[in-house]
Amino acid sequence: MSNGPNVNLLLCARPKAGAENGFARWSQSVQAAVLAHPGTVSCEFWPPAPPDQDEWVAILRFDSVDSQRAWRGSETFRRLLEDVEPFVEGDRVVTLSGGAATELVVHGSATEFIVTVVKPGKEAEFRDWAARIDDLESTFSGYRGSYIQPSESGDNVWTTLVRFDSVENLNAWLQSPQRKKVLKEGEGLVERFLAHRVDTSFPGWVPPDPVTGKPPNMWKTASLVLLVLFPVVMLELKFLMPHLHSLDPALATFVGNAISVLLTTWPLMPLAIWLFRAYLFPEKQPKWLVAASPALLAACYAIELAIFWRLL
Repeated sequence: MSNGPNVNLLLCARPKAGAENGFARWSQSVQAAVLAHPGTVSCEFWPPAPPDQDEWVAILRFDSVDSQRAWRGSETFRRLLEDVEPFVEGDRVVTLSGGAATELVVHGSATEFIVTVVKPGKEAEFRDWAARIDDLESTFSGYRGSYIQPSESGDNVWTTLVRFDSVENLNAWLQSPQRKKVLKEGEGLVERFLAHRVDTSFPGWVPPDPVTGKPPNMWKTASLVLLVLFPVVMLELKFLMPHLHSLDPALATFVGNAISVLLTTWPLMPLAIWLFRAYLFPEKQPKWLVAASPALLAACYAIELAIFWRLL
């Protein structure tokens, strides 16, 4: 029996002073074990955010109530709860389920979104390797937690989220020699991966580069938004706004903006992204098309100006 899109189990614990390393190793054991359990959707571990927090929180997500109950009643989970007793205050981990196990939201953080294609037959080794990465990144300043979700469709595509308290601290981890070393150790386990920084100003309009996994330059995205938004605004000023003059200016502007955003989101931006894909994502595109893209964009601007020059 399902309980919404997934069923959560919340774990809370306060490590004893001096036992942080032992608790961190235990958390990696939990992650590896629960991800191998049938019905697990994902596992998230969030360390404390000083100075107002001193508890670790884990969110285990399952595809059904039955899967969650099977995990809670398993010998593996019972043994893990026993193993952690020397490392936590009160010798216990608090477990919450149902409405108490709500979504954990971390504010003011920078997140790297990584999609990894694992080689067939290497799933168990990949779990261990991912646990080593998580253990390493937790030693870096500003670490806010990680999220790992195994493949749901059997295609060996794993999803990972890494959160830090700032872009600077996230970059320090991503560019660190320690990370480069551990990534090299996992080359035999991974076919390919895509990384995407969740910090673009237009996350719903422009996808990441399918080759590099990174968002396009912000000014390139903005230039395409201008390209599709300008004619919409001009047409609204000419044909829509005269019919809204009886409304309060705030309401009339809201209606116009709502229509502009709707048309920009679909179909105009998807069409512009398709037409200017070499401009946004130059990797593995014909060099002549990449070079010609800025001129083509400028020509489109000129055509729009010519069309609408005497419209109003």
